Amino acid sequence: MQSITRRTLNVFPLLLLVTIAVAQSDRTVQRAPESARNTAQDLTAEQRAKSEQLARLQKHFGKDMSTPGVELSLKEVARSNAGDRTLVKYDLYAVGFPPKTSFTLYQVQLDGSVVKTLEGVTLTDQGQAICGGTANMCQNQGPDDPVELVVYAGKGEPKRFGLVSDDESHAKGLVSVVPFPNAASDKGCRLESIIGSPNGEVTYLQGSGFEPNAELTIDGESYGEKHHDIGKAQSDGSYFSTLMPYVVGKRSGKTTCEVKSKNCNPKLTFEWGTYRLE
Repeated sequence: MQSITRRTLNVFPLLLLVTIAVAQSDRTVQRAPESARNTAQDLTAEQRAKSEQLARLQKHFGKDMSTPGVELSLKEVARSNAGDRTLVKYDLYAVGFPPKTSFTLYQVQLDGSVVKTLEGVTLTDQGQAICGGTANMCQNQGPDDPVELVVYAGKGEPKRFGLVSDDESHAKGLVSVVPFPNAASDKGCRLESIIGSPNGEVTYLQGSGFEPNAELTIDGESYGEKHHDIGKAQSDGSYFSTLMPYVVGKRSGKTTCEVKSKNCNPKLTFEWGTYRLE
């Protein structure tokens, strides 16, 4: 959630970017462990296609889907408690955009929908996003104040933003952050679970630091059910898979996953079927 006004109008430029980037990225999501495939087999063809599209969106969101040379970054500046949740505040920075132009800020939700959050954004000489020098451009802020993104989230929940220039180039930058990561590291390798649906019915495993193109062994366990599979790291040492971790007769639970290579084996546990704000 943002402290700035949210609108759903005129999202075509970023929506087009998301659609094209997903369509042009790798056509197949890396094979998921057997526990996920059993659930995926119950999906209709349309549901399966949507699931694969959203997985590619998560896998490539950020620099891969930005205009070449454009890069967004978020700098955390504060955390505060607000009843049942923690609010996390970020400043937004950008490089590589055309000079002297204004921008529109969007948020991309878990389901892939695009929400306009702010118009008339400009950048300082240092690349920080500000409120455009126009009164009332940012809610509860004055002209030239920094754009403050205030979010709350559950464990492993991504917050994804896009900044699109208002000139004819429609240059675009995307950035994602997980305010409360669920991650584990071992000997330079990192494994993280990212929720892909509100209650974790879909969960993504993202890894990094593995040997390039290394064979990986993936072991998972839920309610005593154990599953084993073989995967492969990408050429940059990354790993990505989509899990649908439900167990027959269970509405919620925990899944433990371990991804092993010859040099490391990060292991983590994530919850599914429930959602709690951090």
